[in-house]
Amino acid sequence: MQIKKHAILSMDIEDWYHLDYIKDKNSNYKMLDGLDNYVKLLNDNNVHSSFFVLGEIANSIKSKLINLNNSGHDIASHGWDHKRPLLLTPEEFKADIYKSKAHLEDLLGSKVEGYRAPCFSLDRARLDIVKNIGYNYDSSRIDFGSHPLYGNIDLSGFHKHSNNITYLDNFFEFEVSTYNLLNKKLPISGGGYIRILPWLFMKRFVTNYLNSNELYVFFIHPFEMSDKLNPNFNNVSLLNKFRFSKGRSSVSKKLNSLIQILKSNDFEFTTFSNLRNQLINSPNI
Repeated sequence: MQIKKHAILSMDIEDWYHLDYIKDKNSNYKMLDGLDNYVKLLNDNNVHSSFFVLGEIANSIKSKLINLNNSGHDIASHGWDHKRPLLLTPEEFKADIYKSKAHLEDLLGSKVEGYRAPCFSLDRARLDIVKNIGYNYDSSRIDFGSHPLYGNIDLSGFHKHSNNITYLDNFFEFEVSTYNLLNKKLPISGGGYIRILPWLFMKRFVTNYLNSNELYVFFIHPFEMSDKLNPNFNNVSLLNKFRFSKGRSSVSKKLNSLIQILKSNDFEFTTFSNLRNQLINSPNI
């Protein structure tokens, strides 16, 4: 059975001070209220989401994570404290993602199936570690090599199921969506991209993408949907202040519009873990 036209919304649950371009790591000011706003939008639209959670903040939102897990959402790992995997040794990385997985599983009382690397900072050697530790899927691949923080994952030996979905044994890689514009890849998949780029263009790019792809993957962060004022930044450039702030007031409206576009194009909303389970039970795998 061919699996077609699925949309997966996801949130990387971290706080503003975890961002790589923020040098002031003052953690006293919280912006995790954006999680509540995101969940409300999901409930209003009757859709589920995957959540990639940092281990070090999981206890502070324990009851929310348990409720999300019990409501059919997918709780996955984002590592422990947002250190970029490519800056860690393989041994340090293995310890980081094992600690996060074990902590989340103890908190939830259920298996954590998925992983996404902070800043999409992953290579093949570390992807193999993700697989060998016992995760069932990863969503750290994004085809946007010009970004200085993103990694490059060699998927040699993986089988291609469809655009953006590859697998090895029963382990799946779900690639984050990009659009081919003038022979260059443009991310159309993240909160920052829909916040900063003009919505008129982004809407057109997404619609064109949906016409020729079976899976659309979106990601966002709590700070982008927070109602709070910007933090008092120290040692942050004007460019990065703009990058952080631009479009925060309108991102919920844009995300709601994106959901309507996906629905009107007959995309079925699911989670990474649910889609993987469908795929491994299909005759094509």
